[in-house]
Amino acid sequence: MELRIIIIDDEADAVDAIRNILEINDNYRVIGHTTDPVNGLALILQHKPDVVFLDIEMPGINGFQLLESISNIDFDVIFATAYERYAIQAIKANALDYILKPVSISDVLNALEKVKTKRSKEINFESNYKNLLADLNLPQKTRIQIPTTKGLEFIELDDVVYLEADGAYTTAYLKNTEKVIISKSIKFIEPLLNKNYFFRVHRSYTVNTNYLRRLDRENKTLILKDQTEIPFSRRRYDDLMDFLDKMEK
Repeated sequence: MELRIIIIDDEADAVDAIRNILEINDNYRVIGHTTDPVNGLALILQHKPDVVFLDIEMPGINGFQLLESISNIDFDVIFATAYERYAIQAIKANALDYILKPVSISDVLNALEKVKTKRSKEINFESNYKNLLADLNLPQKTRIQIPTTKGLEFIELDDVVYLEADGAYTTAYLKNTEKVIISKSIKFIEPLLNKNYFFRVHRSYTVNTNYLRRLDRENKTLILKDQTEIPFSRRRYDDLMDFLDKMEK
């Protein structure tokens, strides 16, 4: 059984250590690796791995928050951490695997053997990880780190009024009329947002519904508090109404 693997760790030495162990074994194929958790999220969504080696403490978003932002978890995770204090009991309770850094050959290979054993049975990946995240009772993110054309930008989520897609780039419009060009497509930014109030209303627009002033059904537009008009697609209308209804409860 060949396992397709992605490695996400903000320490390059840790990534290299795991890669070196895996690349001498024909049963494991590294299909992606990164030291940037945002890029790691993009790799997962693009390549659909069997297994992800995932660091827990990383800048911007930690490993648990990265998992929380994925709507359909259909892969195994092996957490790699230097900090035993990080919810080890919660991980164990949900039958997930972890290794402590610095990693050893035996720890990595033993964790993968456990994965292969579990995969031979019927495993509900989604249930395992959602139970873990519920046990951890993670606080909602209030700030995200995003790549821009000039480097990195740290943005308060409450300041984002809406996002506009532009091919491989996204423009974030902020409440102070500032705008930030993000060097990622909107589909890679959306999972980082708070699902309680951000909603994709159109293939080109995601709106922070806290800034919504009015919905114009006839013209299929949303009017924001600053009078900006955002189109919404007809096929998203029912979902949008359900979302807004839940917000008010």
